Amino acid sequence: MATLNDRVECKEYLNRVVPVEEAVKHVTDRCNIAISGFTKSGEPKRFFQALAKYLAENAPKTKINLFSGASLSDEVENPIAPFIGKRGPYMSSSASRKRILAGEMEFTDVHLSMFARNLMYGFYGDIGLAVIEVSRIRPDGSVILSSSVGISAEALSMAKKIILEVNTAIPDYTGFHDIVLPSVHPKVHWPIPIINVNDRVGTPYVEIDKNKVVAIVESNTPDYPVAFKATEEIDRKIAENVIDFLLHCQKWYSWGKRLPPIQSGVGNVANAIVGELYKSPFQKIRFWTEVFQDGMMRYVEDEEKFSSASATAISFSTAARAEFERLFSRCRDKLVLRPMWISNCAEVITRLYVIAMNTPIEVDIYGHVNSTHVDGSRLVNGLGGSGDFFRNAYISVVHTPSIRRLKDGRTVSCVMPYVRHIDHTEHDIKCVVTEQGYALNTSIKSPRRRAEDIIEKCAHPYFREILHEYLKMAGTGDEPRTTDMTSLQSWWKDYDDACGSFPAKPAPVA
Repeated sequence: MATLNDRVECKEYLNRVVPVEEAVKHVTDRCNIAISGFTKSGEPKRFFQALAKYLAENAPKTKINLFSGASLSDEVENPIAPFIGKRGPYMSSSASRKRILAGEMEFTDVHLSMFARNLMYGFYGDIGLAVIEVSRIRPDGSVILSSSVGISAEALSMAKKIILEVNTAIPDYTGFHDIVLPSVHPKVHWPIPIINVNDRVGTPYVEIDKNKVVAIVESNTPDYPVAFKATEEIDRKIAENVIDFLLHCQKWYSWGKRLPPIQSGVGNVANAIVGELYKSPFQKIRFWTEVFQDGMMRYVEDEEKFSSASATAISFSTAARAEFERLFSRCRDKLVLRPMWISNCAEVITRLYVIAMNTPIEVDIYGHVNSTHVDGSRLVNGLGGSGDFFRNAYISVVHTPSIRRLKDGRTVSCVMPYVRHIDHTEHDIKCVVTEQGYALNTSIKSPRRRAEDIIEKCAHPYFREILHEYLKMAGTGDEPRTTDMTSLQSWWKDYDDACGSFPAKPAPVA
C-alpha cells in the first residue's frame, strides 16, 4: 500500500492534511456539494460517513444538496441520506429512495450527458464544496482521479472550496483519464474530435485552483464491490437472442467483419450479453459505454477479440477487481476513462455508430419503455445514461425478461399494454428483446403491426392471449388505447387473476 507522502507530490498541500473529523466542518446548511463517484466507483469513502456522524451529534437539522455522477454505494449514501435535502441526477440508494417516496428528499432525474453541463452553466446554483477521491496529487497541484470520472472535473472547476480524499489503498490511475471540460455560453462549443473509441483529446489530469483546497483527507478503503448474481438460463437466452439479432444486422446492413462500438448497461443481463458477445464470431470488439464491468475483463488479454474501450467508470465484483489489478498496465493501454458529458455525448455516440443495449423495468406493446418507476410513481432508480444512448445510437436495443416474479409470489408480464411511466418513447427503440425472441422497429410499420410483433415475439406465451385481447379491445386509431373504463377495469381484473395463477413451472423457453 502506498503512503500519503508517496501520493501527494505537491508538498505545499501537506500542511492541509487533516483528520476527516475536521474536514467535515467545512459543510454548511443548504450547501451544494458535488462529489466524485459513479456506480460505486471513485466515491469518497470516509468523508460522508464522518459527516453523517458529525451532523447527527452537532447539527441534526442540517440539510445538504448532493450531486454525483451516478449511483453511490449504500455504504456511502445511506448514512448521509437523512441529511440530504436535494439529490441529483441519479440514485439507487435504498435510504434515499425511501425518503424520496416519502416526500422528504427532492430528487430530479436528469440525462447524464446534460447534468455536468447544467452544473457548469449554473443551473443548480453555486457549488459550495467539491469532495473528490483522487489517486495522486501531482507536483503542480493538479490531480489524478481514481476509478471514475463522472462530474469530478466539473465539480473541481466550479466549487468554491475543495476537499481531496487521497486513496492510498488503490492503484495510481495516472494515464487512464482523458479530461475535457464543457464550454459555457457565450463561448462556442467546439466539436469533440473523437473519431475512434481510443482517441484522446484532453489531459490525463485535472487542473485546479490550489487556493480552493481547504482540506486533504487520507482514505485507505478500496471501492465497494458490486454484487452480481449468477447468470441464469433466462439471462443466457436473452443474450443469445441479442447476438442473433446482431448477426442478422451484420448481414442486412453489410457491416463486414467489424461490429460497431457497443454500449452495454449494468446488471446481470448486460453481463450475460457481453459474455455471449465474447463467444460470437465478432472480432476486435470496441466498447463505447458508461461502465467497464465484470464481463468485459475477459476481453483484455485477447488481442483478436478486443480492440479498445471508453467509459466514465469501472465497476467490479471482488473477483473482477483482482483481475483488473493483475492486468492494470494492460487495461491502461486499452481503456480510457472520460467525463460523463463526453462518454454520453450525443455527437460522439452518433458519429461512432454506437449500438446501445440497456435493461428496463418494462416495455409496452407499442415499444415505449419504462426504466425508472414501478406502478407509474414508485421510483426505483434514476434514468442514468440510457436515454442519451437510446436517443442517439445507430441501433438501440432494449432487453428484458418477459416476466418478473414479485415478492408476494405473483408473476407479472414485463410486456404490458402500456407503461405507466415513459422514459423512452418508441421513436428511440429499434429492437425489443426478451428470452422469447426479438421484434424490430427499423422499418416503416404501423403501431398495431408493431404491437402484434412484440406480443408474438417478445411476450411470455402465458400472457400473449390477454395482451391480444387488450389490443382488440383498444379498437382503431394510431397506438389505440381503450377509453371505456368498464372494459379497462374488467381487463385489469383478468390480468391480475392471470398474474396470481401463473404456473409454478412454466413451459420451457421457446
